[in-house]
Amino acid sequence: MGFVNAHFIAFTTDLGASAVQGAGALATVGIAGLAGGLGFGYFADRFGRRPLLSFAYGMRALGYGVLLMATSLPLAILGIVIIGTSWTSVISLTGTVSSDEFGLRRLGTIYGTMFAVMPFGASLAVWLAGQIYDSTGSYDIAMWISLVLGLIAAMAVALPSTGLSNKLWPKTPQTE
Repeated sequence: MGFVNAHFIAFTTDLGASAVQGAGALATVGIAGLAGGLGFGYFADRFGRRPLLSFAYGMRALGYGVLLMATSLPLAILGIVIIGTSWTSVISLTGTVSSDEFGLRRLGTIYGTMFAVMPFGASLAVWLAGQIYDSTGSYDIAMWISLVLGLIAAMAVALPSTGLSNKLWPKTPQTE
C-alpha cells in the first residue's frame, strides 16, 4: 500500500494527467476506504471474517491489475477505488481473524507487533518502487509484485487454520 501513498500521483502524471488530477484521484481512496470498511464489516458478520479478509486481499490484487492495464486517468481511478475499498477493510478484519486464531488474550501483542512491523515493509516497498521506476522508467514491476503479494495474502488467509496457533498458545478460559 506504500506504493499508492508515495507513487500514485507520479504514476498518473505518466499517464498524462496533471498532478492535481492525480491527487484528486488519490483522494478517492478515503471515500472508497470508508465504504470498504463499513461494507466489509457488515458482510463479515454474515459470511465470516476469513473469507472476507481473503476477498479483500484479492480485491487489492485486482486493483493493481487494473493499474497495470491503465492507459488513462479513468482506468487508474477505477484501480485506486478497488484498492481503496480493500484498504481499511483489512485493518478490522485482520484484528478479528487474529483474535479468532490466537484468542483475545494475545491480540494486543500480536496486533501491536503486526502494526509495528508493517511500516518497515511499507517503507521498503516505497523505496523499491522508486528504484524500479528509476531503473526501468515504469512502475509495472512494482505493481506486479504488489499484485502477486495480494494474491499470496488472499490464498494464505483462505487456507483453513492449521491449528498450529492453538498448539503453540493453547487457549484457556481467560483467553477467550
